[in-house]
Amino acid sequence: MQRADSVLRWLGAVGITLAPLGIFVLPTLINPETHETAEEQFRAIAEGSTNGYPAQLMQIAGAVFFMAAVLGIGGYTIARGRGRTLGAIGLITGMVGAISLLVVLGFELALLIVLIDTPDTDAAVNLVAATYDGPEFITLLLVGLGGFFLTLPILGLALWRSRVVPIIVPLLFALPLLVNLVPLPASVSSTIPSLLLLVPCVWMAVQLIRDVPGGVRPIATATAPPAAQKDEVDT
Repeated sequence: MQRADSVLRWLGAVGITLAPLGIFVLPTLINPETHETAEEQFRAIAEGSTNGYPAQLMQIAGAVFFMAAVLGIGGYTIARGRGRTLGAIGLITGMVGAISLLVVLGFELALLIVLIDTPDTDAAVNLVAATYDGPEFITLLLVGLGGFFLTLPILGLALWRSRVVPIIVPLLFALPLLVNLVPLPASVSSTIPSLLLLVPCVWMAVQLIRDVPGGVRPIATATAPPAAQKDEVDT
């Protein structure tokens, strides 16, 4: 039981840290350019002026790590008892979101290959733009992103109910949404919310591994046992 508890904690800690890194932070740093329209972005990819493949593969890896985080934290809170309901809800919404993201990202990777390998750039851009505007793609994308942003605070609340993190941690997930309401320069408009999203995720990860054997532990203050203290007084 103790071993399973440690595995779930480490799985959740690693997943909750690397998921936002792979899906949002690193791709934004790799491709900091902003485009006014989707067609401009597709044309830039087709002409090879952006690093399409690395960013896309990082997002796919991030979706896999998100699934790991959901399984780890959801499974841990369900097994622990406290926060079981929130953990189960987060497990369901997270798995739906992760699977939707993987389908969308796999589809995007296929379209990326079409953009790069098709000699006729205009035809490839028009085909990809029409596909992106399709209701099926938009629905899957909304389900994936909605599941991601809904699941993170739910898992944070589940860990709070399990007395693993303070209440401030799930509340911090509101920061990226609030920052999006503030006008920011285009160069940092996506980077800053992504970094703010990472803060509560890393906090959750650190708290998860604090009590795992071999994990981060607080430095204990050496104090003498009461009996020893009494002997010293008597001496």
